Amino acid sequence: MYGPVRRALAALTTGDDSQHFDLAAERIQHALLEVSIPKAPGVQIGVHAEPARLVGGDYIDMFLAEDASLVLALGDASGKSLAAALNALMLRYLVRGLVMALGTRALPRIVTHTNRVLVDDMHDGAFITFLLGVLDASTGILRFVNAGHEPPLILPAGSDAVGTLDTHDIVLGVERVTHYVEEACQLRPGDIALFYTDGLTEASSKTGERYTMERLKEALMTKRGLEAQSLADAIYDDVKVYSGGTMRDDATVAVVRLKSLS
Repeated sequence: MYGPVRRALAALTTGDDSQHFDLAAERIQHALLEVSIPKAPGVQIGVHAEPARLVGGDYIDMFLAEDASLVLALGDASGKSLAAALNALMLRYLVRGLVMALGTRALPRIVTHTNRVLVDDMHDGAFITFLLGVLDASTGILRFVNAGHEPPLILPAGSDAVGTLDTHDIVLGVERVTHYVEEACQLRPGDIALFYTDGLTEASSKTGERYTMERLKEALMTKRGLEAQSLADAIYDDVKVYSGGTMRDDATVAVVRLKSLS
């Protein structure tokens, strides 16, 4: 299915078709990073995602499942080329389909199936870091499976400390036999969960010093009073200013604030 797509897009790079290639690349990037934020009762959501080039390997997706829970998927395909974007696009639709078919109670199974497909389809050492999460706004329970992705940050309401959800397994597309583990945490009204790609934490200043997770935690703490979308924008802008106005890698940040138990 995806081989013909790759060949068709590769053909656009030859001859006088560069304009068509740019249009195809733009549409792929739009599908990966332009999120239609779902209206989840009791949940406030903000997303800021930008590629470093015309196309990149970051992708984010959010939607409401049939049980009304909020599904969040965040991935980062290795490389910064069109091939990385295609791998991320394949992952996006594969995960959507599996969630719809298997439901939100089967997160480890969904990620396991996803990995097996990617192992067969990706080559040349390519891999994808990936996180799949589900928030039940009626209980505040956040469940997720992390395949080598950056750990989510949790800032409880009224707390002066940002926690990390560190459980993770191997990245997607490398080993066929895998065992993915689901982790869960309890969110309460006012708590903030922050999801992101390493384009934020690995952004560098002009002197070569990385932004780091500690700076990300500090930015979350100091800007916590903002609404979710403003908070996502402010964190991205903080990283961009730190890096001198130029981001060398795709960067995605998603803020989920539990407002109330629905």
